[in-house]
Amino acid sequence: MIEKFQDHASNERTYLSWIRTAVAIAGFGIVIERLPSNANDTWTGLALVISSAVLVALASLRFLVIRRQIERSDAGRSMFGPIEVLFSSMLAVLLLTIFVFLLGLARGG
Repeated sequence: MIEKFQDHASNERTYLSWIRTAVAIAGFGIVIERLPSNANDTWTGLALVISSAVLVALASLRFLVIRRQIERSDAGRSMFGPIEVLFSSMLAVLLLTIFVFLLGLARGG
């Protein structure tokens, strides 16, 4: 049995959840890009696809940092660190982008 398997498995599940979220965001960006609409929607779709790529990079960084902490048995590791602040900021920007897109759809038809 792998030492601290449960911790490693939990870390991997969290990583895969972030990857699924990034894929969904990229898919939404591609759908927005393919809709017949104005030039602002192109920028919205592009912003979502680029944001999903950044999200994958941050998720990978977080996964590696947590894995190292598990292997070192860092008892004093932070539950809410700078990477989590970046994640929450990124999600706020993504939600704002989607809100602006939907507001444009509501106004422009």
